Amino acid sequence: MLAGMPDLLSWRSRFPVLARKTYLINNSLGAMPDSVPGALAEYTRLWAEEGVVAWDTWLPQVATVASILEDIIRAPRGSMTMCQNVTNALAEILSCLEYEPPRNRLIACAGEFPTVEYLLDGQRAYGAEVVRIGSDPLTFPAEQLIEAIDHRTLLVVVSHVLFRTAELVDVRPIVERAHEYGAMVVLDAYQSMGSVPFDVVELGVDFLVGGSVKWLCGGPGAGYLYVRPDLVDRLEPRMAGWFSHARPFGFEPPPIVYAPGIGRFTGGTPNMPAYYQAREGYRIIRDVGVEAIREKARHQTSLLIEGALARGFIVRTPLEFERRGNHVTVDLPHAEQVKDELIRRGFVVDYRPGAGIRIAPHFYNTDDECRAIIDEMSAICSELGIQV
Repeated sequence: MLAGMPDLLSWRSRFPVLARKTYLINNSLGAMPDSVPGALAEYTRLWAEEGVVAWDTWLPQVATVASILEDIIRAPRGSMTMCQNVTNALAEILSCLEYEPPRNRLIACAGEFPTVEYLLDGQRAYGAEVVRIGSDPLTFPAEQLIEAIDHRTLLVVVSHVLFRTAELVDVRPIVERAHEYGAMVVLDAYQSMGSVPFDVVELGVDFLVGGSVKWLCGGPGAGYLYVRPDLVDRLEPRMAGWFSHARPFGFEPPPIVYAPGIGRFTGGTPNMPAYYQAREGYRIIRDVGVEAIREKARHQTSLLIEGALARGFIVRTPLEFERRGNHVTVDLPHAEQVKDELIRRGFVVDYRPGAGIRIAPHFYNTDDECRAIIDEMSAICSELGIQV
């Protein structure tokens, strides 16, 4: 433990997988907290004992779980809601838009996660002009993106941290340029929520989307959506469900009367089991503190980078800490084969084509684990005759 750094390893016993594996893929699937089985048992007990009356307890959890996320990113209370995943959240946003020229442009960069690119591309059928900036998914084209934003731009979608390389994007100039021209910005915070501290109001983004699978240790099935409070009541999502209605239990015919505020983005029946399990990870991240998580990442990502460079590996992640998130992407010949062998030996990482092996320590990982995986990669290369 570094001087002045809190003992984050005291949380390690809360994550069962860490007793069995060297688990370093927290930017893909965070380790499960030991309280998740109890949370899911709470959900199923209510169903078993109360039947339909369980909804009286279940439904308030949507706002309760979202409020933990609001605490983490300093969002105003009632500005976030839960959904199933980023696909649903972004689709809700897109369903609010009208693609009337000249303001019909949707802008994103080549390094975005495929969900974003697929959804934006699908909007062409409704009159959108989709502009893809850059061609190299390993390099964020900041200047090109900013220059592309003009009076024709309706919406810009940008990742806070790129999933391949962990490049941390400076969002503020993009937001300033977009707002100067009357455009809106969606921030995909999947790789920064729970790993990089930020104030969503200070960033000034209009929307934020993300999920719970990664640094939040919340598992699959629980996404989230933030909408800027002064904007939300001006938006009418066409992808609306019965919980988007102001009186969902009134079972009224169309046209819909939208719920006030963020409720209009809730959509259909909430995915309650996922929210119960996600709540456990969110609570831990809030209690640990993202600032402490980020400071530990400064040290451990540096260990990984220094070790990888010393062994002749290629590092795809920015070397300056202020320009990177909390994982490190290391490339080498036959990287996918090396990844498979690492997993066989109990080192859990993943591989992304064209980028390399992603290594993502979290607050509960040790420095020795970070050193060990680089040593193991070097040993595998020697054993398999891989030249680096």
